[in-house]
Amino acid sequence: MKATEWINAQRAELIQRVMAWSNINSGSRNVPGLQAAAKAIYADFQATEPEFSELLRPNQTDRGPIAIFRKRTRAAQRLLCFGHLDTVYGLEHPLQWAALAANGQMLGPGVCDMKGGLAILLCGLSAYERFVPDKNLGWTIIINSDEEIGSPTSSDFFESEAKKHRFGLGFEPALEDGSLASTRKGSGTFTFKAHGKAAHSGRNPTAGRNALVPLAQFILASQRLNEQRPSVFLNPAIVSGGEATNVVPDLATCQLNVRTTSREDEDWLRREMEELRRSLQDGDRYRIELAGQFTAPPKMMTPEISWLVTVAQRAAAQIGIDLDAKPTGGTCDGNRLAEYGLPNVDNLGARGGAIHSENEFLIPESLVERSQLLFAMLGILNEQLR
Repeated sequence: MKATEWINAQRAELIQRVMAWSNINSGSRNVPGLQAAAKAIYADFQATEPEFSELLRPNQTDRGPIAIFRKRTRAAQRLLCFGHLDTVYGLEHPLQWAALAANGQMLGPGVCDMKGGLAILLCGLSAYERFVPDKNLGWTIIINSDEEIGSPTSSDFFESEAKKHRFGLGFEPALEDGSLASTRKGSGTFTFKAHGKAAHSGRNPTAGRNALVPLAQFILASQRLNEQRPSVFLNPAIVSGGEATNVVPDLATCQLNVRTTSREDEDWLRREMEELRRSLQDGDRYRIELAGQFTAPPKMMTPEISWLVTVAQRAAAQIGIDLDAKPTGGTCDGNRLAEYGLPNVDNLGARGGAIHSENEFLIPESLVERSQLLFAMLGILNEQLR
């Protein structure tokens, strides 16, 4: 049997595996669910017959495990394959189960982002191990449990692993038309907090200082910053303030996400937000706080990443599909690994869409297609990297 025939024969198993994994709630904050999902995925990945494997349990009690697999660690050329098992769907979310719809799509929590990608990694890598006789590549697989919340625990681990590998392959979902991500925006999360003074809105309203006033000015100023620099986007998203309609609010907060295109954008945004904070702090009337950080740097195209994209496109031609590469505003662990010095292509996963919503779907045919793509890529890399 040829490798392509073997991968084609895995279609039903691929679908069943993705559905089984997705039916385990693995929201980023659901530690028991993360542990259960990690155990199931870990058991299946043992089929790759790694020389080393471990379920690493972080010291933090509110974090899930990291699954690690290694093979041919002494090979001159080593690949880091990475993905995540956590999803954005907590126990309170209405979407809890995977199912096949009448139109043939698979619906469910994390089917595309990224239980489908993990199944593709397992299938494509298993084919490489079965059907490539002279293997020149060593590999490490890292599957973390905190990607959807910015990888606060696993980032240090990724940083140390990046130095030990030549290239990275990640299995985030393909773009909606099947394309690879050529570049990715950076991301950060910040909290604006305005402190005023409470007062009764009827008896002595002028004695109060409404914290919603500087908050509103901050939100409007954020929109003006978007207009000044198109490569930056500030998204004020979660606003709170006030507890009763007859009380002047003494506290107002706004959580916002920011997207950047370059390191220069980050520096500019820090300066502008700090200037905005100072301008809104009105002596003894209002005290303004601004806290937060950039959680993922922009991922830029480099000659090494460009070469890896070319390898993917050559592999796509071998299996008879077109494969484009386009910029995207989303971020992932590929951003962080690129910053740590590891060139990588990070969305070799399934085709689908509506990720992070109750309508998330996966196109089942893409499980075989992208497994074939990964196998073809590994074959090319096996010949090119000696």
